Amino acid sequence: MADVLDGVEIELPCENCGRVTKKTIGWIKRNAQYTCTCGTLVRLDADQFRREIGKVDRSFADFQSALKKFNK
Repeated sequence: MADVLDGVEIELPCENCGRVTKKTIGWIKRNAQYTCTCGTLVRLDADQFRREIGKVDRSFADFQSALKKFNK
């Protein structure tokens, strides 16, 4: 289930120039920072992101479980 969301792209803005860089959820889970094309090192709060995406994963699992019960 998380694998489905890992391919979803999110736009990350640079704090310095405002330029948006697209990264996948899977990439964000594995990385704590990236360098914008303007040269600014952008730090990501990966721990908070993982907590939030975990909530989405659990909600999605609950939804799938409810659908399975509904289809019986």
